[in-house]
Amino acid sequence: MNRLTLLLAATACLFMSGLLYTLERIATFTRWNAQIATGTFSSEPMFVDVLLQNVFISIFGVAAIVLFFMAGNAVQPTTTTKTGTADL
Repeated sequence: MNRLTLLLAATACLFMSGLLYTLERIATFTRWNAQIATGTFSSEPMFVDVLLQNVFISIFGVAAIVLFFMAGNAVQPTTTTKTGTADL
């Protein structure tokens, strides 16, 4: 895999991790607001750690970090012939 492919894969993993985290937070707030409206919940929200509940957020996050490091260490192909120089 070349550097561009690794960077695109890392960006996609980072995007998916952020998207899943945001959707989990929206679901938590929506549920809390619904319980407040019905009077079945206390006045303080009981938030749980979303990162530990949904394992895919952590998997995508770690994969993004690993892919970014792999892209940073990827070797760019170089040409071994000298173009435009005369034989001396």
